[in-house]
This record gives sequence, C-alpha cells and structure tokens, in this order.
Amino acid sequence: MQPAAFGATVVTDRPAEVAAFYQQYFDLQIAIDLGWFITVRRGEADWELAICQRGHATVPAAVSALTESTNVFGFVVDDADKVAAALTESGVPLETQPVTEVFGQRHFFVRDPAGTWLDVIQLVAPDPAWLAANTPAT
Repeated sequence: MQPAAFGATVVTDRPAEVAAFYQQYFDLQIAIDLGWFITVRRGEADWELAICQRGHATVPAAVSALTESTNVFGFVVDDADKVAAALTESGVPLETQPVTEVFGQRHFFVRDPAGTWLDVIQLVAPDPAWLAANTPAT
C-alpha cells in the first residue's frame, strides 16, 4: 500500500497566472499542464497543488460559483523575510507583515492571484520562557 499523499485544489479563472505565482515565489514546478488543469509540486514530494479552471465540467457548479476563498495553505520556507521582500518588490501586497511568534514561527499572510490565503512560515526557535511554560514536565 502506498503512503497517503496530500493534494489541494485552487479553482480560478486564471490557472496559468496562479501556477506562475507558485513557481516564482515557492519554487514549485509544473508536473501537469493541460491549460485548464495544472499541478505544481516541489521535487518528488508526495503532495501537489492542483489549479483548475473555474467553470470546467470537472468542477462542481457550486464550487465554480464561489469567488472568495476561505482556505489557508501553509508554506514552510527557509527565509520568510526574503519571500516577503520578493513578493513586495513584484507588487504583490502582503496581507500582514512578517512577525515572529513566541511558539517558534516567523510568518506572514499573502493571497495568491486567485485569492487563496497563504501562511508563509519560517520555523525559528521558540521563546525560552514560552517553551518552559508550555512544555510538560518530565
């Protein structure tokens, strides 16, 4: 039996533009490109992000009717500030500025061209006081 893989789908009027966004800022490569359906992934990862044309026969009408995304995808990156700077320099507005959380993340929120929310996360050391207060004694 194969291990479980993860996949998510962004439904959009602009599949090529959305795929290019993930290629440019998150180092994802196109695995399949049918025009109306594109998948992107990083290397040989066992997950992929599908990008599908709104209104295509394979997309339920109720999904195609939605135009506002409430999904949030998390992307772990090596340097959140570097990604934020690249997005900003390209004219992509950040929804929040990068912030370091006491629990061990430096992150910010941005939306892709389809409006999907992205939490861009860099793992950092947690605050020692927070860690001591939130780690069970052994």
